Amino acid sequence: MKPNTQSRAGRRAASDGARRAFEERLAAAKRLRAVEDARFRARQAHGKLRRFVNSNFRRDEVIAKLALRRGDCNRCGACCEILFKCPFLKKHGDGTTTCGIYEDRPNQCRLFPIERRDVEELRGSCSYYFIEKPIKLERAS
Repeated sequence: MKPNTQSRAGRRAASDGARRAFEERLAAAKRLRAVEDARFRARQAHGKLRRFVNSNFRRDEVIAKLALRRGDCNRCGACCEILFKCPFLKKHGDGTTTCGIYEDRPNQCRLFPIERRDVEELRGSCSYYFIEKPIKLERAS
């Protein structure tokens, strides 16, 4: 009987060791996600400030960048939830959103997204995309 008892104790120790290793891996993954989330939030904060400055003080640069933007708004509301949910965002049952101050919204909201990295700061499905260089149309003959 002793060999059987020892094997049970050995299995229990191995099981405890495997459980501890799993819990350590899980905790490490959780820390990594927290760090990645903090970096993402920092990028979003930097983007909010960048868009505010650009849309209000660097209009010529913004016009040039908007020439590369394509697509239409799909009303996903992801742009209104960068860092925090905008208090004027209204969500509907069908998954769409509307702005409560649409006619009076600030420039950075009106012009979003200004460049490709703005779309990368979203946690959503924005339908805008950017091309590499503007297409210059030739004169029709």
